[in-house]
Order: sequence, then structure tokens, then C-alpha cells
Amino acid sequence: MGLRNGNEAYNAGTPASGVRQDAPRGVSPSRPLNRAERAAWLGLLSTHLRLLRTLDTELVAAERIPMSSFEVLLTLAEAPEGRLRMKDIATSLLISRSGLTRIVDDLERQGFVERRKCPTDARGFDAVLTDAGTKAYRRARKVHLINLRREFLDKLTEEQLAALGDIWRAVGFDESANAC
Repeated sequence: MGLRNGNEAYNAGTPASGVRQDAPRGVSPSRPLNRAERAAWLGLLSTHLRLLRTLDTELVAAERIPMSSFEVLLTLAEAPEGRLRMKDIATSLLISRSGLTRIVDDLERQGFVERRKCPTDARGFDAVLTDAGTKAYRRARKVHLINLRREFLDKLTEEQLAALGDIWRAVGFDESANAC
């Protein structure tokens, strides 16, 4: 299916509610993207990449904390007693355990995190936010929020933000998973 007919195919699968249904009978789910699908997908990817690069650059410049480390600090700051199992942090952040280990090694060298044996499972370790880590997180959070608002949130209307929230829920985002 070419791009020229893409909107016709899109509209054929869109009921009055505006929510797309499964592809019409006989239409392959591996069909090429139409214009609307391509614009949505590439827009998501490029916006995500640009935003993460900017946030990372600003965090490193201001606080010498890369975005990946900030995400770990954020996760721990929101955890009960600033403590979480390493495997749970990795799962929450969608990174490998070995990737998390490298980040926590760096945070530990800076005095922001300590590793402690898990009290309920002798095989596991918890990452624990230190007082210095809490202070570093608070400073970095200010930088993060300023840049997140400037580069993304402040460019959208309240209606656009609400629509994005609806979109993320429609595709399975869990609002309780992570917060800024």
C-alpha cells in the first residue's frame, strides 16, 4: 500500500469514536506505515531522542550527573526509605542488570548510593540513597524540571498535554510506573 492511499486505509479502520480497531480483514499488520502512522512514529522517536539528549547534556553541564544516573536517583528518592532491590530498579527503568550495575558503581564512587545486602533475600542487593545522594538528586531535579518544561511541556497547551496522557494510556502506559 502506498502513502498516497494511506489516509483512506487509516480512516477505514477508524470508527466514529476515533479509536482505531484491528486491521480490516485481509489487511496485513505488517503493511507499510501510512502518512499518519509514519508521522506519529517518527515524531515520537525524534522527540524522545532530542529531549533525552538535551536533558542529559544539561544535567551533565550543571551537576555532572548523566540522565541515566538521574533516573536511578529519582527511582530511589521515590522509594520507601530511599531503598530498592537492584533488580527492581533495573526492571523499572527498562535496563539490564549489568547496565544498572555500571550506573550504581558510578553513583557509589560519588557517594550518592550505597549497596546493602537485601534483608529478605541474602542473594540480592539493595541500592540505598545516601544523604549526599538526596542532595544531589534535589539539585539535579531542579535542572531536569527546568529543561523538561522549557524543551517540551511549556510548548504544549493543557489540552495537548491531556491528549498525550490519553494517548499514552491507550497504548498501555502505567502512570504509576515512574514520575519526575
